[in-house]
Amino acid sequence: MKKTLILIIATVGYLSWLQLFASQTLPVPRAQAESRLINPHLGTICKATAAISFGRNFRIMQLDKVDEQGVAWVHYLRPSDHSRWAIRCRLQEDRVIWMADNPDSDARWRIGPDDEKITWRISEDNLTLRLVYPDGSGDEQTFQLE
Repeated sequence: MKKTLILIIATVGYLSWLQLFASQTLPVPRAQAESRLINPHLGTICKATAAISFGRNFRIMQLDKVDEQGVAWVHYLRPSDHSRWAIRCRLQEDRVIWMADNPDSDARWRIGPDDEKITWRISEDNLTLRLVYPDGSGDEQTFQLE
């Protein structure tokens, strides 16, 4: 009888602890939390940014990686001489911030008042980029999402 009572008390205590534990919101590991904030279309947005910025075909752009800080690395081989050109991109709300990633580049994020501004939007299966230079001129292109 005593053993049965102790077993019942232990079981009830254990089940109560399980219910309490199950109702808690557990912290998400930092790497997982950060990866949730990365736009799943970042690679495509960066490829489109390179295409519109350099007047190249979107299809020649290659996504190298998207890192844990939310930066996409893209490159292409220039058809005329097969030289490699690369950029990095990150998103700031609806704006694409990019920098050249070549050995002889100044490696600065294009966020200054004299830099072009590139914004993006997604509608259905289409990605539209709008590039505006400081003088107000620019371009708008729509790309099919991958």
